[in-house]
Amino acid sequence: MKGLQAAVAALEEAGEIGISSHVNPDGDGVGSLLALALVLHGQGRKVYACMPEPWKFPPQYSFLPGRELFVDPDELPEGLELFVALDCSNAERLGPLQPIARSASGLLNIDHHEDNQQYGEINLVDEHASSTCELVSRVIRAAGWTIEPEVATCLYTGLVTDTGRFEHRNTSSYTFALASELAAAGADTFQVIREVYDNQSLPYTRLLGRALQRIEVVDGLGLAYSYITQKDLGETGAVLPETEDLIDHLRSVRGTRVVALFKELADGKVRVSLRSRDAYEVGPVARGMGGGGHAMAAGYTSELDVEGSISSLIRELRDRDGRTAAPG
Repeated sequence: MKGLQAAVAALEEAGEIGISSHVNPDGDGVGSLLALALVLHGQGRKVYACMPEPWKFPPQYSFLPGRELFVDPDELPEGLELFVALDCSNAERLGPLQPIARSASGLLNIDHHEDNQQYGEINLVDEHASSTCELVSRVIRAAGWTIEPEVATCLYTGLVTDTGRFEHRNTSSYTFALASELAAAGADTFQVIREVYDNQSLPYTRLLGRALQRIEVVDGLGLAYSYITQKDLGETGAVLPETEDLIDHLRSVRGTRVVALFKELADGKVRVSLRSRDAYEVGPVARGMGGGGHAMAAGYTSELDVEGSISSLIRELRDRDGRTAAPG
């Protein structure tokens, strides 16, 4: 695989390594970060594991091992021998850590987004991989390092969450083989499912109820959508980082091809998450709106309010349908 041996060599040669994932982290970003940090720490490397915005750490991943390796962003030194960016399609996704990453002697980019901008000196990018955790597992195997149970649990978390519990179209026979391998290595598969999916806070559950009550379906577009506001967060006591998987509850609406969840942010902007139910690709839609992601799962940030963001997406989908149907 292109970039694999170069990635292994860079990790083996560097003594001080910074590792991070993207802003608004998900299970794949957190899992790949902690897995790689644990492995490198076990190999005797000086590891600085860091989230761009640690106060936004999703509480459903607090059970994962390796969090003791985290440092605050202001503790991350400049001029590291190597900086590893995980699950980031572009360097801007590193947020405030981008200058630190650029100051390192080497920048290793490990990612599986099809719109990855190849921004590293070394790029290990495979858009056909189910997750960045899958790519990190390949690195570990290629280096001959052992996947300990704690590492396996972190990798399994990314594998499960980025495939939607093996429901998304990025799930392949290799995905199932890797899941089996990680289980054999000691991954606590029961704990992953319990903590991520079956251990929600009461405030989040109340927020979910509001989102489900608001579901609307746009006839002719196959679009189902809902929204949550800052007022909802305040009244229920839920926090935005724990809403990562809320959109998956919208995917069960019969007769839809696209689902969207609009989340009002503290600064008034709106984060829009998109999911596909069939062959319709939402990645191009998100990129057209200034965002990015995968064919079946993508997102973007809107400068409009919630109502305006909903109208904007509906127009975009109708325009795309019109362009597709137009003769040419």
